Amino acid sequence: MDARPIGADAAVHSRLAEHVGNDSCIMTARKKSPAERTSLVLALGGGGAPGLAHIGVLQVLEENDIPVRAIAGTSIGAEIGAFAASGMPINDLAAIAQAFDWKQTLQLFMPDLPTGGLVSGINIVDFLEGWLGVQQIQDLAMGYVAIATDLESGEQVVIDRGHLVNAVRASISVPGLIAPHSSGQRLLTDGGVVNPLPFDVARARFGGPVVAVAVHSAARNQSSQPQPAPQWPVRARQLLDQSWMTRAQGLRTWLETQLDNYSQNAGEKPSWTTRRVLDRVLNITEAEIVRLRTALNPPDLMLMPEVGHIGLIEFYRAKDAIAAGRRAAEANLPDLLRLLNADQAQHGAADRIS
Repeated sequence: MDARPIGADAAVHSRLAEHVGNDSCIMTARKKSPAERTSLVLALGGGGAPGLAHIGVLQVLEENDIPVRAIAGTSIGAEIGAFAASGMPINDLAAIAQAFDWKQTLQLFMPDLPTGGLVSGINIVDFLEGWLGVQQIQDLAMGYVAIATDLESGEQVVIDRGHLVNAVRASISVPGLIAPHSSGQRLLTDGGVVNPLPFDVARARFGGPVVAVAVHSAARNQSSQPQPAPQWPVRARQLLDQSWMTRAQGLRTWLETQLDNYSQNAGEKPSWTTRRVLDRVLNITEAEIVRLRTALNPPDLMLMPEVGHIGLIEFYRAKDAIAAGRRAAEANLPDLLRLLNADQAQHGAADRIS
C-alpha cells in the first residue's frame, strides 16, 4: 500500500510531517497557569462517519478563542480527538477529511475477512500512522484518553498511555466490521459497547466543565422518509471492474449482489435489511447507555449535530458532517462562552483565596 496517507493533500502532509518530527511542538508536563486552567474538556462520542461533525465543533471553538485542555473520545471521537490532541491545526484536519472520496473509503474498508470482523484494520492503521506517526499519549500537547472495551471481561478500558495509533485502533473496532485489537493479554473492541459518549470519564480524569458531543444515530432524528439514491454503489461497481476481484468470480458475484440490493432499496422507504437492523440495534443500545450515564452524571453541556442522514461508513460526506458540527456549536455558542466564563470566575476566586 502507498505509504502516503489516503486522501492526503501534499501541502497538508508536509506541514504535519514537520509537526510530528519537531520535538518543540510537544508540551512537557508542567504546572498550568490560572489562564491555562480556564478551558473546556470535551467528550467526543462514537458513531462512525457522522462523527466527522466533531471537526466542525472544534473549528467553532478555535474561531471563538475557546480553549480545550483535554479530550476523552470513543471510536470516531477517539480518532478525531487524537488528531486534535496531537497538535494538528484543525483546518488541516478538515482538509484531510474532505479530501476523502468514495474510492478511498472503499480502500479503508475493503473486506479481507480476518477473524472477528469484515476488515482487519491494516489499511486504517497505515492511514493513521501516516499522519500521526509514533506519538505517545503521555507526550501530547493536551490531555487525552481513548475508550475501548475488553471483549472477554466486558469492562471499560480507559487508554491514557502508550502508542496513540494503537489507542485509536482499539477504540474504533466496530463489532462485526473491524476486527478486535490485541493489546497485551487483552482483546479490545469498540469503546461504544460500554461507553458511547465518555463525559463521565472526561470529568473524572480532567475535571470540568465538560462539553459532550453526541453523534450516535439514536441521538439524532432517524428519518424513515425516502432518501435520494447514493452514488457510491455505481462507483463501487466501476472500481470492481478495474480491480483484482475480476479474477475472483465468486467474491465478485457476491459483491455485485450486495450492490444491486443496495441500489434497489435506495430511493425507497428504508427496508429492514440485516445491516440496518444491526446498525439500529447497536445505536438503540448506545442511546440507552448514554441516557443512563447522563441521569447519573450529566455533562455541563451536550451538543447534538444533526447528522442522521450520513451513513456509518460514508466518510466521503465529510463536508456535510463538518457543516452539521459547526451549526450545532454555533447554535450553542452563548452556552459555551457561559461555561468558559464561569470556569474563569471560579479559578479567579480560588486564586485570590490562595
